[in-house]
Amino acid sequence: MDSTSTSSAYNSYSTSSMASYGSGSTNWGSSGYNDCVQQCIASFGAPMATYTPTSTSGSDSSSSGTSSGSGSTITVIVAPTQGVLRYVPFAVNASVGDTVEFVWHANMHTVTHSSELEVCNKTLDDPFTSGVQNESFTFSQVVNSTDPTFFYCGVPTHCQKGMFGIINPPNAIDSNMSVGSMMPTLVSNDSTTSAMNSYMQTVGQGSSAENWGSSIDMSNMPSEAYSLIAQNVIYTRTFLAANPDYLQDDGSVNLGVSGAPMMVPQDLATMPQVKDASSASSTPASAASSAASSPAGTAAAASGNSSGARGLAASSAVAALVAFGSAFLLL
Repeated sequence: MDSTSTSSAYNSYSTSSMASYGSGSTNWGSSGYNDCVQQCIASFGAPMATYTPTSTSGSDSSSSGTSSGSGSTITVIVAPTQGVLRYVPFAVNASVGDTVEFVWHANMHTVTHSSELEVCNKTLDDPFTSGVQNESFTFSQVVNSTDPTFFYCGVPTHCQKGMFGIINPPNAIDSNMSVGSMMPTLVSNDSTTSAMNSYMQTVGQGSSAENWGSSIDMSNMPSEAYSLIAQNVIYTRTFLAANPDYLQDDGSVNLGVSGAPMMVPQDLATMPQVKDASSASSTPASAASSAASSPAGTAAAASGNSSGARGLAASSAVAALVAFGSAFLLL
């Protein structure tokens, strides 16, 4: 198999508005839940799985959805390990003639064409689908346009939990609707996103992976998907921080440069402790999208002067802290 090179949506942005690991400060105000999550992640972290590609992974032509194009091959991992409902990288850039090769690292997932406005619904416009497949299966698509192409996992509930991705994502480096501009608000107003971001800062403090995906433009995407998009970007950043050899100086991702086992971070969004604590919070998840759509909300989050999350009672925060910390110790 040829060396695989993934060109990713990548642009630097300032993270000064977010609390840094070890700084002793947060920008969540009085939110007991979020402070609890930050302390747990900083103290305990989460162990990572490893993945060593099998000899058949990505090389069995009989399992490929289409023939290869004339350009380079870009690899996207379908679920890096069982239970992690992500495509890695979440977004890739490809030229006409390039081949995007999807490689399954876990069982029971699909790659199905969707659209920007209906991320979790199959589109009838130039449709493609792999069907439900298992580990080591490969599915290839030749890129015939540089327009954004969305895809998702068609297994019930997987997309709704964040399992979707983009080929040639829309970009807007200086827009207030870019991932980089909106991230502080989304982190401040969604408890799961804040937990994932805290873990990312613990794993990737000082890493250039912190900047990955910042220029992705969300202005034409449905507001209810904002937090899921942010979580996908954060997971890819965490993955790249754990596997720094894959991230090149120019921002591209080359999944073929290292012969070492691949480190697979935990996906905090699927951990029961995070989901249970999140459901106990009084802030609806939709607050992230409504606040993010407001320029005033974005500015407030960037300055760190306000938070959309309400504080929990002190006893609830302590209970969540103990439960969450214990969960990490047991992993």
